[in-house]
Amino acid sequence: MKKQKVEFLHPNVLLVITPKGVILELYTPIRAEVIREIGNLPKGTKVYIDAIVKDNKHKILYCIGSKWYAYHHFKVG
Repeated sequence: MKKQKVEFLHPNVLLVITPKGVILELYTPIRAEVIREIGNLPKGTKVYIDAIVKDNKHKILYCIGSKWYAYHHFKVG
């Protein structure tokens, strides 16, 4: 399994590669859907990502409603 590698990260921009290989540049707030329940966010909830950061373990975190969550709980778009 490949490890996530982040070379450049901006708090208000997310680059997404579509299944067809097209790169999309998304600016906050970014619409997302909860795909794994986390905290008080049930699966299927629609949310907005207000900011993006990388923690000290090189994981991407999304700021949603003033709280930080790991990216893998959400589907962007």
